[in-house]
Amino acid sequence: MNRNFAKPREDMTPEYAPDVLEINGRKVYNPKAVHCKIAGYLPLSPDYPVDPPEGKHYERTGTIESDGADGYRWVYRLVDDPPPPPRVFETADLVEALMEEGVWEQARAWIVEQGMLDLVLVTKEFDETNENFQAGKAALQSALGWTDAEVEELLAKCVKEGY
Repeated sequence: MNRNFAKPREDMTPEYAPDVLEINGRKVYNPKAVHCKIAGYLPLSPDYPVDPPEGKHYERTGTIESDGADGYRWVYRLVDDPPPPPRVFETADLVEALMEEGVWEQARAWIVEQGMLDLVLVTKEFDETNENFQAGKAALQSALGWTDAEVEELLAKCVKEGY
C-alpha cells in the first residue's frame, strides 16, 4: 500500500493506493504518480499545522479533506495540552530548605501538632497533591506571611530530579 496517495472513503477516512493498480484491465506494478491519479488516488500531504497557541497542540483526526489543489491533507483539531504531572519533592531537601530559611522549627511544631512527625520521618518523597503537604504549606505560608512566589522559590529547591 502506498500511503503517499489516497482517496476518501464515504466517512472521509483515507483509502490508500494499493501497491498494484489495475488500470483499463492491466496491472501496474509500482505505480507512479500519474498512474495513481488515473486510478483516482491523489497525493496525501504529510504536512501538519505548526505553531499552535500556547497551552494547545494539534491532533490528527484520522480523516482527510481536499487540499484545495490536486490532493488531500489530514484534518487536525486543536486540543488543550494535558496538565503537567504533579511535582515530587524530596522530604530531606524540604527540611533542609526550611532550616536554611530559619523556619524549620515552626514547620516542625505544626507537624507535631498535627500528629504527623512519624509520617514525615519515614516519608522519603511526596507529590504536591498530597493533602497533608497542601495543608502544611497553607498553614506555614499563612503563619510566616510569605507570598506565593516566596513559597515557590523554596519549593523549587526541593523538586526531585527528573520532575
